[in-house]
Order: sequence, then C-alpha cells, then structure tokens
Amino acid sequence: LGELDYMTQVAPETLKKYDGTRVKIPGFMVPLEDDSKKVTEFLLVPSPQACIHVPAPPPNQMVYVKMKDGGTPAAFGPIWVYGEFKILTKSSKYGDASFELFGDTIEPYN
Repeated sequence: LGELDYMTQVAPETLKKYDGTRVKIPGFMVPLEDDSKKVTEFLLVPSPQACIHVPAPPPNQMVYVKMKDGGTPAAFGPIWVYGEFKILTKSSKYGDASFELFGDTIEPYN
C-alpha cells in the first residue's frame, strides 16, 4: 500500500491489479462509527501505536473500512480484514485514507 503516491494518487501496476478485487489486509482497528456493540466504520492502520489524533499515519498507510451486514465487534489486537478493495481517497474528520475496503469479515491475525 505504501507504494501509492498519495499526493498524485499514482499507483504502480502491482497495486492497481487489486483495485476492485477481494483481498485480505492485516492491521489494527481504529473505530470511527459504532453503537457500543458493533463497529460499522473504522480505519485500518499499520501499528497499534498509530493514532488518528497526532500525528496520523500518511494516507497511503490507512484503509477506510466500511463493514457490511451491520458491523463487527471491536478488535483490540491485530486483525485480518476481508473485503472488496478500492484505490480512492476517502476523507473523514480524522484525516484521509488512500484506500477503501468494503469489509465482510474480520479475524484475529495469527
């Protein structure tokens, strides 16, 4: 993911081939929208210390995830997220992410 030039949105072919496909991506969940039981939207970040407050990781190191089917329980350790991957800038009040994933499943990273 870090190969994307987030200033120009130019991605190498090795990354472009995944645009619009189903993938699994590892990372850590930073919840954005939840109802105290399930998280429906979150940022997937590369490390547990990554924080959306100061300083946030660069956009090409964050994936905006929108879960299908009502969300998923919050995860506090490393996870795999499965879903449809898109290369596009997604803006939120917490910053920009260069990628979007329509998630359908998460599981612990082992």
